[in-house]
Amino acid sequence: MVVTQCVTANFAREVHPSSNLTTASKFMDSNTNATISPAQSRRWEATVKAHKQAEKLLESHQNLLKDELERQEAEQQLDRLTQRVSADLEDVTHRLQGMNMGVGHLMGTLSVPSTPTRTRFTKSTPTTPSRPLKGTILKPSEDVEPIYPGSRYPAYVIYQGKGGTHGVFYAWKSHNGVSGAREFYDNSCHKHVVRSFSNRALAHEFYEEFVNAGIPELLAEADPEQDEHFIVVEGVKPMACRDRKALIMDALQFRGGVAYRFMGDMGSAWGKFNQLKAQGLVKVTHPSRTLF
Repeated sequence: MVVTQCVTANFAREVHPSSNLTTASKFMDSNTNATISPAQSRRWEATVKAHKQAEKLLESHQNLLKDELERQEAEQQLDRLTQRVSADLEDVTHRLQGMNMGVGHLMGTLSVPSTPTRTRFTKSTPTTPSRPLKGTILKPSEDVEPIYPGSRYPAYVIYQGKGGTHGVFYAWKSHNGVSGAREFYDNSCHKHVVRSFSNRALAHEFYEEFVNAGIPELLAEADPEQDEHFIVVEGVKPMACRDRKALIMDALQFRGGVAYRFMGDMGSAWGKFNQLKAQGLVKVTHPSRTLF
């Protein structure tokens, strides 16, 4: 009994004081450091180096993704500006034509009568098409498609509109029973996409490609998730698309193609696209943007 109490007392004196704990900890640390082998040290250095390289690769990937998003946004803005400038130029052209006709008629009434002169015989030259003379009264041509009041083009295609509407329209504003595309399009809705066409045949051609490719079914979901993206492997410009508008306007460029819905972040979408491209599954269907 005496020996047991003595040992217990000595153990208590060695364990409880803080100074003894610190000394024991330092002793254990020194022993631990002493047991690290050169192979373990090299593995640790390799792990740290690999971690730093992974951080650099991740930073580079994020910068590339940021640049791609900025490029897509710039292309969308360019397309919108192009449509706006085209519409404004057409409006100015119509106004100038009206002004020329009015001035020509006025000059015809105020011009000095011409005096008779002897006809000069000259060598005739082949006639070439030219615009009508000023003051000429123009009449509708049978081969020209009508443009209804409130419209600037003979055809419009809604690719995604109110309630999932899509189709070809012959007017922008409804007129005399002709449905207008504006009734199904909301400019404030980022998901809605509409395109004007200079002739109805081209509008039907593009729309039929769009439908036959099954794109309306792909977009049938009314309320998509926030992380929804698209991958186009066949189209005018195959790519990973941030949203539905980029799918229709940038990748497919208002035509058909082969597209897939991708659920995940944009970086992973580009990774999947690059994987498919490396496998030879990506194809450009049309070499350049079509003039509408």
